[in-house]
Amino acid sequence: MGQMGTISSKGQLVIPVELRAKYNLRPRAKVVFGEENGKLTVESTALDEVLALRGCLSHVKEDVEAWWMEEKRKEREREDAKIEEFL
Repeated sequence: MGQMGTISSKGQLVIPVELRAKYNLRPRAKVVFGEENGKLTVESTALDEVLALRGCLSHVKEDVEAWWMEEKRKEREREDAKIEEFL
């Protein structure tokens, strides 16, 4: 049998410290609850890691959106050229 947790009167679930450490669950971490074969599942998410990256590229001065749009335009031109070559 696994480790026991406690559900408070407010519906809050207390996860044992060993499991919190093993799965790197920090205070305010986001988890996903699900159901699988009649069992309740809890999964950690990558959301916290993604949010931690917020602002890490703030030093980049280049207009990334303009660069991306230009790359997509070039890609379309290459694809159009292939189609014209085929016809």
